[in-house]
Amino acid sequence: MKKLLLASTALIGLAGAAAADVTVSGYGRFGLDYNDGAAVGTPKTQVNMRMRLNIDGKVETDSGVTFGGRIRLQYTDGATSNEFAPAMLYVSYEGLRVEVGNANTAYDSAALMYNSEIGYLDRGFGDPQGTFAAYESAPYGAPFDNRMGIMASYSVGDFNGRISYINPDQTLSTLPVGTKAETGISLDYTFGQITLSAAAVQDGGFIDGNDQFFVGAEYAINSDANVGILYFDNGDLNGAAAGDEGEQITLYGNYTSGAITYKGYVANNNNVANLTDTAFGIGMDYDLGGARLAADIHRSYSKDTIAGIGVRFDF
Repeated sequence: MKKLLLASTALIGLAGAAAADVTVSGYGRFGLDYNDGAAVGTPKTQVNMRMRLNIDGKVETDSGVTFGGRIRLQYTDGATSNEFAPAMLYVSYEGLRVEVGNANTAYDSAALMYNSEIGYLDRGFGDPQGTFAAYESAPYGAPFDNRMGIMASYSVGDFNGRISYINPDQTLSTLPVGTKAETGISLDYTFGQITLSAAAVQDGGFIDGNDQFFVGAEYAINSDANVGILYFDNGDLNGAAAGDEGEQITLYGNYTSGAITYKGYVANNNNVANLTDTAFGIGMDYDLGGARLAADIHRSYSKDTIAGIGVRFDF
């Protein structure tokens, strides 16, 4: 009887495990990175590497509601140790999803916003240059150890909408002067060969008065080529009474021929702190079949030349 009970318990445990869905995903990247504007005493060329693991678990109830969550483990060269991200939990049903904890944010999740990025580091100066909250890949750190986020998103057909509210410290009834919770919204829609996206964030990065806006459009010329235009109002990094982070327009395009994808962008940002208002970059990806070899070169708003070559693989 005892053996029968133990066997029954083991089967029940296995059945419970089978009902859940736990997956591991992520990416690795490594290569050389060059910056001719590196600080005095710092090498202009260094090896750059990162390993990221996403551990996702979810379970679906009999009524079709899904509950799940994510923990991220990551190491980037220069870090003192592997870093665990705070947990994100969610519930979803059909097209509706609500995240809590280390939630994604509406502004950071807007479509097209990062489509001008190039290279194995996925970087560029056509990206948003403002400060705003996003899903964190490492511990929050002081003074935001008690940060709590909520994001709700809804998808139907080719439409996606999101709203988010991120409180930098939910244990305080009154936040410090100059600090506010961040609120964001974003909307995306694709029809035919055109994708449109718009987003706004209030008090971005928990900075009082740091409001930002984004609109973008992309046109798929065919399955091998696309072009896009992005507009950003990057807000005020230190509040409404301090420095303007500039308004920015980015043009970008991509073209694939065989295993090679050619990429490029040019961006104009009128931040008065820039040495030049115009930054640009070109890059090339070579599909290795399960990985990509990528090279990129940019001129920054500081007139520095930044370049890299390396490999990225996703799993």
